[in-house]
Amino acid sequence: MWDPTFTENSWITNNVLGEPLKLLPRLQAKIDAEFPGTKISIAEYENGGDNHIAGTIAQADNLGVFGSQGVFAATLWPLGNCPYILAGFRAFRGFDGATASFGDTSLGATSSKAQNVTVYASSDSTRPGRIVFVAINRSTSPQTTAINGATLSGSASVYQMTAASAQGQNPIHPLLVRQIQVSGSSLTITLPALSVSTIDVE
Repeated sequence: MWDPTFTENSWITNNVLGEPLKLLPRLQAKIDAEFPGTKISIAEYENGGDNHIAGTIAQADNLGVFGSQGVFAATLWPLGNCPYILAGFRAFRGFDGATASFGDTSLGATSSKAQNVTVYASSDSTRPGRIVFVAINRSTSPQTTAINGATLSGSASVYQMTAASAQGQNPIHPLLVRQIQVSGSSLTITLPALSVSTIDVE
């Protein structure tokens, strides 16, 4: 939907565009040229993975992309019971089992292993110094990654969802797995295979 380096092998990219699809930036550029100020909305989407950790990963990634790309609204259209997809929302809202949520201001953050791990970052205007990351490991093996780009100080509470932790949960939700002290502008963390981690620094 956005990655300018991702090239799919299809007639659209090969024969029509001649470059990566990068759907959201392409659409935003067309809007800015013709109707400045118009907002992007995605009427219906559903990635599948209703009953698999892949659904959690895809949904969390969707929400991160929507926020970072400035999508105004998007509507999930579930095709049935989808506990793993709904769990993707909990990476951003209520990840502590109560009211903790992703911040209200998007921050730039980079992952040193972007092909396997993607990271979304935010600050909280109501609590200065608080930074919340959502780190997604799409790989089938654990990944150690450095998250760079934000000044960190204090304690980091790490909440995670994996295929193993989701077993028997109803609803599926993140679990607090550890707390670590952090400082500086980089955080190195090992992410389990096929996982979504929410890291709340304060």
